[in-house]
Amino acid sequence: MWTKLRGLLAGAMLAGTAMAAPALAQQGAIKIGVPLPLTGALAGGGTQILWGIQYAADEINEAGGLFGRKIELVIEDTKGEPNSSASIAAKLATQDKVDAFVGGFGSTSDFALLSAVQRYEPIFIHPGSSSVRLEETFGKNDWYYHVYIWDYHRQKAAVNFFKSIPGVKTLAIAYEDKLYGTDGAKFTQQYAKEAGLEVVMNEPFRAGTPDFSPILNRAKGLNPDVLFLIGYSGDNLQIARQAMQLGIKPKLLVTQGAGEKRSDFGPAGDNVVVVDLWSAKQKTPGLAEWVKKAEAKRGGEVVSSAVQGYVAMQTLRDAAKAAGSWDRAKILANLGSTTFDTPYGKVAYTASEMGGKHQLITDASMIAVQYKPDGGQEVIWPAEKAAAKITYPAP
Repeated sequence: MWTKLRGLLAGAMLAGTAMAAPALAQQGAIKIGVPLPLTGALAGGGTQILWGIQYAADEINEAGGLFGRKIELVIEDTKGEPNSSASIAAKLATQDKVDAFVGGFGSTSDFALLSAVQRYEPIFIHPGSSSVRLEETFGKNDWYYHVYIWDYHRQKAAVNFFKSIPGVKTLAIAYEDKLYGTDGAKFTQQYAKEAGLEVVMNEPFRAGTPDFSPILNRAKGLNPDVLFLIGYSGDNLQIARQAMQLGIKPKLLVTQGAGEKRSDFGPAGDNVVVVDLWSAKQKTPGLAEWVKKAEAKRGGEVVSSAVQGYVAMQTLRDAAKAAGSWDRAKILANLGSTTFDTPYGKVAYTASEMGGKHQLITDASMIAVQYKPDGGQEVIWPAEKAAAKITYPAP
């Protein structure tokens, strides 16, 4: 009997040891919560941002981790939906007990996400979303850092680009009907009026809508100098494709970069202009080497939204290294005081125009890229970053 009991106890101890080993390994990892839309209408941008975050995390782990600890990404699909985003935020904070958040894309769903997580005051690096309502509500928090531009940055840059094109006087706007698009349309109209441009159309649509023909036909009748689309990746692609199918050729179709690639557009992208944060072809010291390595890793083109994710994770890494240990207070202090060497160039989190405490990119960094009929693309604005001149009006 005693022999049998000792055998059972020994088996239990061995089982306990086997169970404890992965638990200890789990405790040793630095866990980063990554909430992003990986399905649904916003999946295009979400998956691109995720690639950038993963690439940066892989670099860290291949170099031995941080303080000898591996980075573990806890990835969750928000689906771009507010309810899903709120429940995922709470799960990551309470059940998964992540050490920091690097994620978020889609202003409406991210408002719910941040509302749910703010009670925990985590380290939160936000690579995407641009609604000023997010800045006004969360931007003053010491724990919140924002990589992407706010709406007024992008719309100011877009209007400055329109002003730079000789002959442009009228503007038609089509915009996503929630936080992202409505704020974007509001600021575009404000800056257009200040610039002396006439807005002849301001038309909302629902993200993921399959039929843009009413908007395109209205724009065709108005014949604006620029048709400006404020949508997510799927919207940008759909309107360009439908314009080609319907034989509608705006003088210039301009979109806001939201995760799509030149190759996604195909012939429908010929002469389309994208107002964006970054291009692999922009003139930034040291960029060519980074692009070469990143494209080799990816096996293809690296787009602007992927860089948002990469830089979000990179700045967290660099701030942690400067802190010397995984110490929340020290990491936050270093995030706010460090100049980071990134694919954007040398940048730092600074106060923004509307009260946010930690903003990385502004309109000063923005560019315009035109997709060429040969399948390529060129930076066409501003002059100091441009490698080609704009084709206008589109033939």
